[in-house]
Amino acid sequence: MNSKFDDLVRSLDASTLEELRRSVAAELGGRHGETAIQIEHIHPKMSAEAREDAAREIGRVLRGEGPDA
Repeated sequence: MNSKFDDLVRSLDASTLEELRRSVAAELGGRHGETAIQIEHIHPKMSAEAREDAAREIGRVLRGEGPDA
């Protein structure tokens, strides 16, 4: 990790560090929600390509990889 960032994090008091943790968790949760496949996106009339895309996305999420993986 960047040493300037490490120094900044070490300099934070406990309440500010907790606030940073909550902000990062909320940001990551929001990003996950934007890219996650929804069950209503899967239906019997999907094209073969769409089914393959959905299967790849489900596999990516199950492996815990990010959306850019």
